[in-house]
Amino acid sequence: MNIDMPTRDPGRPPIARVCVTGGAGMIGRRLVSRLNRQGVAVAVVDDLSGGLPMPEGVAIAHRGDIRAETDMLALLRDFRPDAVVHLAALHQIPICETQRSLCLDINVVGTETILHAATEAGVGRVVLASSGAVYGWSEGPLDEELSPTEARDIYALSKLCNENQLRLWSERSGGQGRVARIFNTIGGDDPNAHLLPDILAQLRSETAGEAVVRLGNLKSRRDYVHADEVAEGVLALLMDVRRRAFDLFNLCSGQEHSVEQLVSCLAQCLGRTVRITVDEARRRRVDRPSQMGNPARALALLGWRAHLDLQGVLEKMLAERGDVATA
Repeated sequence: MNIDMPTRDPGRPPIARVCVTGGAGMIGRRLVSRLNRQGVAVAVVDDLSGGLPMPEGVAIAHRGDIRAETDMLALLRDFRPDAVVHLAALHQIPICETQRSLCLDINVVGTETILHAATEAGVGRVVLASSGAVYGWSEGPLDEELSPTEARDIYALSKLCNENQLRLWSERSGGQGRVARIFNTIGGDDPNAHLLPDILAQLRSETAGEAVVRLGNLKSRRDYVHADEVAEGVLALLMDVRRRAFDLFNLCSGQEHSVEQLVSCLAQCLGRTVRITVDEARRRRVDRPSQMGNPARALALLGWRAHLDLQGVLEKMLAERGDVATA
């Protein structure tokens, strides 16, 4: 893989004001906290559908829909951010698959609304949250420059479309676009019905003896990263000083683990004995066997890497939730 060395832009002013869409979410609130610590003024846009409250310490907390063109344009014109970090999206795969039009409306139309407002308000930089799901199905590390993209579900289709929307925005507006291809993120405040919250709910229902965990696809392998480290990666993209107009980076660990390995490690962290059974009703009909990213480019150009291994990620998640080992 060819690594282009950073070309710094000495004339670029520091980022002092940032609008974060989806800023009340699991990754967004962590990013907002980091921006606050750096003295950056933050405006948050979130409809609060994820169930988490607005983060504290923000200049503007706007509860609203990213598809509301008039509202988004007024907010960006009034706040005058140097950059927008666009995290807001519908990303629960089962909902995306059963409500396909809604997924495309929020993820694609909503992104276009944000980009149009950014153009009209003179925003110079947009960072977009994409996904490792945009890569074609293949074994081995997925690389930003070498691995082909291919949408195999509606969520991946929307994210791949978002990347191209941002690329076009960069070309037409003269702004700088950065894409974070985020792999499977874990955090103790995950409000969505993802795999780990579901497993923990099953474990809580059986507090004594061997716990039975009912799952669908057991062999699927994923690259897991803690939300804190993802937020650090998004911040690194935001602060990237290179002149390049458009670029994209994997935010991943470079390691993958099967669902069985995930449950086994979680049980070890909790001091529980777990027996896994297959529930056909939970099995996804479309589920890629492997999704592991190559983090080398983010390390080389941004200085970012994920430090926690799977056990570290799970222990941090459990500590955030207040879950403790039973033995």
